[in-house]
Amino acid sequence: MVFMSPNDENCVFCKIVKGDIPSVKIYEDDEFIAILDINPNTEGATLLISKQHYPSYIVDIPEEPYTKFFERARKIAKLLEKGLGVKRCAIVLEGMGINHAHLKIYPLHGISEEWHPVEAEERVYFKAYPGYVSTQLGPQASLEELEKVANKIREATSNNKL
Repeated sequence: MVFMSPNDENCVFCKIVKGDIPSVKIYEDDEFIAILDINPNTEGATLLISKQHYPSYIVDIPEEPYTKFFERARKIAKLLEKGLGVKRCAIVLEGMGINHAHLKIYPLHGISEEWHPVEAEERVYFKAYPGYVSTQLGPQASLEELEKVANKIREATSNNKL
């Protein structure tokens, strides 16, 4: 793991945190800002950004800021629910566009008050990362196929404690 300085002069998110690049903030505290995504795919798409510059793969950052990310994400999701009248938000850890720790929070517009399953009819499967993530279901895998994948994971981690 490599952690960077609080401000990386070439990082777009560091520049936003410092105010060098304009943004529309909906939340700020001593450690995080939440801004509306400049390229939203739905109304209210939000980026929760750490003020400290960490690499974008959040699972590798220290425990304390990792936990705080999720505490703030819950707070921002509740702000979006109330402000936009949505019932739920999706929280996504991807971090492939900008190498600075951040979460994406998407208001799920059009969901009814009462829970019921919602899924797309289309199925997708990616052999390689296409530049985005999808929660669409893929084709159903056999138990044998799943067992092969599970064995790869078990073998790779059998001597390591997580």
